[in-house]
Amino acid sequence: MAEQVRFGVNLMGAGTGVEFLDRVRAAADAGVDVVMVPDHLGFIAPMPALVAAATVAPRVRLGTFVLNAGFYRPALLARDLATLDQLTDGRLEIGLGAGYVEAEFDRAGIPFGTAGQRVTHLEETLDYLIAAREDPELAPSFAQSPTPIMVAGSGNRVLSMAARKADIVALSAVPSREVLIERAQYVWDKAADRETQPELNIIIFDLAIDREPNLEALRSVSPGTPDEALLGSMNGLSGSPEEVADHIRDLQAQTGLSYFTAIEPSDDDLRGLARVIDRLREH
Repeated sequence: MAEQVRFGVNLMGAGTGVEFLDRVRAAADAGVDVVMVPDHLGFIAPMPALVAAATVAPRVRLGTFVLNAGFYRPALLARDLATLDQLTDGRLEIGLGAGYVEAEFDRAGIPFGTAGQRVTHLEETLDYLIAAREDPELAPSFAQSPTPIMVAGSGNRVLSMAARKADIVALSAVPSREVLIERAQYVWDKAADRETQPELNIIIFDLAIDREPNLEALRSVSPGTPDEALLGSMNGLSGSPEEVADHIRDLQAQTGLSYFTAIEPSDDDLRGLARVIDRLREH
């Protein structure tokens, strides 16, 4: 379990390239550790976006949150990611997921398949990338040794795979503290035999520092959930900077959670996050 708390920001890149790079700079100025981009049709393309981000934010790490494994063949993806790691001076963090938006597969002309088939392809991709990090026959050389790989999910099969093989395990929909405790313990149990334990990440859909929580943002991952229950979601952080910092320390102590990734925070939310980071790093 990691001792240092880390923060990522996932930037959707739905506007112009100039707007995206301005958001990268704002995230870096807020003190985040990792600037990330998603992998959805209609948003910015991950690989060129991260190369551009690296030029305007030379000190942050850069990641995908997360690549849709179903869009790629493992060997071609390994080539591209190794090149991306080189072009970003060894600052890449690879995030992988199984893919879940059927309409995007249809638009791309790729069979959607069953959930089981998508997870199988995710594992095949993960295994190939793990091997390619060390084998120049499988991909160009990565700049890092090894380049970290994150796997995101919530179900047993994906979390078991991630706990056994990935460097970072990302929890997606977590409706309550009780679920977080259970899911985190599941990860640690599955990772018990590993020499190096993975880092545990959680997705933050609403970063509400010194403002009221945005329940619609939380409802997007928990449709039909009553407002009171949404306020208990672990996919949101709300309160004053001091309250949020205390909450994060408590979660880390109770579950080993040490990495928080906020989805497209506003400029005001980034300024609030900067105050949270300052308070955490004071200690």
